[in-house]
Amino acid sequence: MRAVGARAFAILLFGIALPLQAVGAKPPSVQDEAAVRGIIAKIYAAYTQPAPDLREGDRPVPDNEAGAAASGYEPPYTQSLDSLIGRWDRLMQESEELYGMNGFDWYCQCQDNDAATAKLLKQTYRQAGKARIEARILFSPGRSPEGDTGSPLVVKFLKENGDWKIDDLKFDDGSLLRRSLLQDIADASKAAH
Repeated sequence: MRAVGARAFAILLFGIALPLQAVGAKPPSVQDEAAVRGIIAKIYAAYTQPAPDLREGDRPVPDNEAGAAASGYEPPYTQSLDSLIGRWDRLMQESEELYGMNGFDWYCQCQDNDAATAKLLKQTYRQAGKARIEARILFSPGRSPEGDTGSPLVVKFLKENGDWKIDDLKFDDGSLLRRSLLQDIADASKAAH
């Protein structure tokens, strides 16, 4: 009977320790956080800038590569993610008639934003393992009738060759960028055969 009580007590302590461990997640070093914050700042800077005056025939947005921010800034990606994005981009251009018209943006998780009211509502950073940082971002693409709203995004960084690079994105619905790209590639490959 004593062994059962001791075991139950150990399970209880373990159950309490896990949430406390998550709450007390180690912050990254000041230098590493500053480097990652700089990338996030460059990604989101264009969303809050007024659009330039357009002349007839001008495009309202840059003709971005897949994964570029609204300004055309292409964040640094790990080699493996960059290769996957390039493969996905080429395949989608070949297989999807409407691909070029798709304006969904990975970072604002929207198609349009209101530069006058768009803003980063929240950003937190935590060490997620050796040479890994997770940036939790809440960006509002612009005021809606409900106020400032946005979809949370987790930007997963990996230190590769001495520099911080984006290794994956976790969207509000729990989906991961890498898995989504791989699924799209598999679906397009099946359709081609």
